Amino acid sequence: MYKVLLVDDEERVTQGMKRFGPWEETGFAVAGTATSVARALVFLESEPADLLITDIQMPVQSGLDLIRLVKAQYPKTKFVILTAYSEFAYAQEALRLGAFDYLTKPVNFAQMKALLLRVHAKLDEERQREDMDEVQEMLARTLVMNFANGYPYDEQKACACLDTCCPLAVARVTAREAKAADFAAEALRAAFTRCRIFRVSAQELLAVIETSQPPQEEALAGKVGQLLRAWEERLPVCAGVALAQEGYREMRTAFLQAGKAMNYQSARGVTGVTSYEQISRIFVGGAERQAEQVLALTQLLIVPEKREQLLPSLRGALRRMAEQRGFSLVQAQRFLTTLIMEMDAPIQALSLPDYPRHARLSAMLLDIWSSADLAELEEQMTAYLEDILRHIAQTNENALAGELINQIQSYIQEHFAENLTLNVLSERFYVSPSYLSRLFKKKTGTNFIDYLTLLRVEKAKEYLTQTSRKIYHISEMIGYENPRYFAKLFKEETGCTPQEYRSRHQQ
Repeated sequence: MYKVLLVDDEERVTQGMKRFGPWEETGFAVAGTATSVARALVFLESEPADLLITDIQMPVQSGLDLIRLVKAQYPKTKFVILTAYSEFAYAQEALRLGAFDYLTKPVNFAQMKALLLRVHAKLDEERQREDMDEVQEMLARTLVMNFANGYPYDEQKACACLDTCCPLAVARVTAREAKAADFAAEALRAAFTRCRIFRVSAQELLAVIETSQPPQEEALAGKVGQLLRAWEERLPVCAGVALAQEGYREMRTAFLQAGKAMNYQSARGVTGVTSYEQISRIFVGGAERQAEQVLALTQLLIVPEKREQLLPSLRGALRRMAEQRGFSLVQAQRFLTTLIMEMDAPIQALSLPDYPRHARLSAMLLDIWSSADLAELEEQMTAYLEDILRHIAQTNENALAGELINQIQSYIQEHFAENLTLNVLSERFYVSPSYLSRLFKKKTGTNFIDYLTLLRVEKAKEYLTQTSRKIYHISEMIGYENPRYFAKLFKEETGCTPQEYRSRHQQ
């Protein structure tokens, strides 16, 4: 049912229409009545209407005033004008302002029924079009995040959902609180015409800016920085900007580069923007190829039963590096710089009490690049990690594990439509897939796949009962490319097919 608000300064007119109008048979319900423009506006603040039927001639403010005021705030609302024959010029003005049509007084209810059916058809058409736009946007967002998470580039899907010909500028933004991230998203959308914002987590955003020509990293970083400085009080955030990319095929590379730049800026302990170009020298000469080793060492820090392996594993990594032909101290310095920056995000997530994270990290960066030889470098790094391990030992491990699972559950609820796997979550939260699987089952009482499946089915129920979307669209929107598989799984969970569920429960 679509909602109608009736507006006329003569209450007997609105009450007569409310009582005798063909509302139910045309798919409408009278949500309320008002005797003035002011009262109509007050009503709409609490209960927006799909259709306003309003008199033109009213004291103080007219129906034309109401149309102008409501269109500015509720652009999707339709208007039908009540007019006497002597006021036909006003009706023409109302049509120019965007009114759907007009009815003459006294109201002929047969004509009113025909008009309402036309309004209903128009509202249905617009709603279906918006629904399809929403479906396409959600599928596009899921596809981009899948590419960012390392899934193979799918040319056919990309062409169906994205502008594959435009160059991209990619930035990642991390905020100290969710509210600041919301402000950052608003600012980025306002600053860049074609900007997709993805919520990586409550405090982190991914901004993908489609450009007409390859962007200059320094210029883009400067614009983002200028934007953040203008909003400095409201945006305590750190941002990283990737190198310019030719298109979505390079989304994974851009995502990782922007993440490294963002982590570098965050590790400095001050708000602002870093471009990957500014720090790329850190990752040349082999450190980029050692990403798996960095991840493995970071996981040893996070997983309680493996922490004792961290320092021996680090020493072994440095020893093997020193044994390689052409080894130089700079190579080890770059490797350790990458390692401590990657470790900074999970250390921050641990929220260690009384640990001066930024001060320790800044000091360690200076120590790394001022070390005279590998032995001194190893000694400095060992002392740094021992200090972190000492602070971790003073915390409640059970509470840390519970907080980690809470963060993972929040992430799943935000990204349920993507190709989520334990490997994706492992990379995101710096824990091994096997440890994550055990911990998830221990803390939630269910395994990861069953949790994800149940969440997707609940989302499917919501879409089935509250929208008219095609079932194959709903299947895609919750992460299943094959509608038959989705229908089979849905029946196993609910005891009925998606269509049967919709028939029983649709609002």
